[in-house]
Amino acid sequence: MTEAQQAKETSRMMRIFVLCAFLIGLDSLIVGPLIPVISDELAFQPELGGLLVTSYGLLFGLSAPLFGPISDRWGRKQMILLGMLVFSIGTALTAYANDLIWSLIYRGLAGLGGAMCMPSIYALIGDTFSYEKRGKAMGVITGAIIGSQVLGIPVGTYMAEVGSWRISFWAIAGLGLLAYFIVLAGIAKMPAKRQLPVGPVKAYIMQFKTAFSTSSVFFALLCTFLWTAGLQGMFAYVGVYYEQNFGLAVNEIGIVAMFAAAVSVIGSIIGGRFADKVGKKTMIGIAAVMSAIGVLIFSIMTHTFWGAFVTQLFWAAFVGIGQATLTALVSELSPNVRGTVLSLNSSALYLGMMAATAVAAAILQSGLGYLSVGIMCAIAALLVMPVTVYFVREGSAEAEAGASTAK
Repeated sequence: MTEAQQAKETSRMMRIFVLCAFLIGLDSLIVGPLIPVISDELAFQPELGGLLVTSYGLLFGLSAPLFGPISDRWGRKQMILLGMLVFSIGTALTAYANDLIWSLIYRGLAGLGGAMCMPSIYALIGDTFSYEKRGKAMGVITGAIIGSQVLGIPVGTYMAEVGSWRISFWAIAGLGLLAYFIVLAGIAKMPAKRQLPVGPVKAYIMQFKTAFSTSSVFFALLCTFLWTAGLQGMFAYVGVYYEQNFGLAVNEIGIVAMFAAAVSVIGSIIGGRFADKVGKKTMIGIAAVMSAIGVLIFSIMTHTFWGAFVTQLFWAAFVGIGQATLTALVSELSPNVRGTVLSLNSSALYLGMMAATAVAAAILQSGLGYLSVGIMCAIAALLVMPVTVYFVREGSAEAEAGASTAK
């Protein structure tokens, strides 16, 4: 294959991965704005709606590291295909759910499919791109996940307003099935990258041992957990927040989410550039403080729509700055085991989502209100700063791992 043909093949593969990441990101994020209409039709309290995010995040977070070793043995393409199929089935079944319990089960199934797919996409990028180009490729995939809010959520909420919330999930499931066939036809079948000397379950356990034996990686994963908790604890209920406090319809909530997502994407771009100049840890610390302030103020802006809207934009900008910079930091800590670290980082992200939405559901169900949720999220975001500054040492993880192995 010539260099031009290889570049063309790589470009096509990236477009396919962007589509898959966009759909998986949209499926996990669209639930928040739709909670008011879903809870109304399925007859459960809106305060319990965050559990739909919890079930998705729980299955994704716990199972993602398992599928990396399996894809090493079985092949990346095969795992991506299985993941997109399970993801599409789980999302389609969500549209047929008639009560909260079955909705939680189906959301968990969709999360399981996403967990099968995304680690293999990241691993295949690592297999394909050189070190110099790998960071940019990872950034494109992360951007697709964040960017799914800009286009997907407004369209999904509009369909829910003019028709039914179920249409949004049918549409995502249909596009997921289309993505399945695009992967099938558009990505060449590749043999397993390497044969592990142990089985996938033992390899799964070994990945956690890697994190716990390398302090910088472990604390960086803790930062990802806290960062996502600081975001999702409130974001999962943003639809309920605007509906209860300002009477916004679901399509109007979608427009608000679109603006916030657009600002977050801009923050991601700006954050990456400034991080190169002032340092990643410094940028993460600034973003953590500003995000904590933003979510706390947002939680008390329950009597003025424009105050809440502007505050959400401020909060979203620093969330984007911090997310991009933290992901870049994690990806550089231990290059020799980058696939393992990124797989565990995906788990930390979704487990943070799961934990925060579950706690937020309990807080709101008890009648404590949005201020209590805001305080929880602010504390989580704020903790990222000292953990990053004092416990994450750039460039030290690989040395620590080598020292541990030598012993």
